[in-house]
Amino acid sequence: MAHRHPSKLNAEYVTHPAARRLLRAELANCAECRAHGDSEALADLEPAGTFDSLLRGFATHQAEKWRPPRHRYPTVLMELAPPKEARFLNIVTRNVVRRCVIRNRQGDPDTGDALSEVSNLEEHQRAAVLDDIVDGLLEDEA
Repeated sequence: MAHRHPSKLNAEYVTHPAARRLLRAELANCAECRAHGDSEALADLEPAGTFDSLLRGFATHQAEKWRPPRHRYPTVLMELAPPKEARFLNIVTRNVVRRCVIRNRQGDPDTGDALSEVSNLEEHQRAAVLDDIVDGLLEDEA
């Protein structure tokens, strides 16, 4: 990776540097950097790691977007998802999202169980979840 992809990335919920590089590579449509970022994220399933940063960012972003005016917390992220939005997610992603708990209205996600679920998936399933997460994070960026 001898080049960079400067961009105005607004995904403020994603804090891990490698996760942010992956999002910038996707915005720049750079297949080489995206492949490197994907492999890095899929290999780093530790809490506060690359995949967790993306998952936490996705959960926080979607909770903010999907939040109904009167909802009780804590709640599972999938309970907030409108049916039309939920059907765009891969079935495996839906199972992972069902394990993301949103603790309060500010979005504070607990992704521990979701990360455990991801670590039990086969590699192609993890990749599908990662694709859905990246798409969800960047849908408002373009």
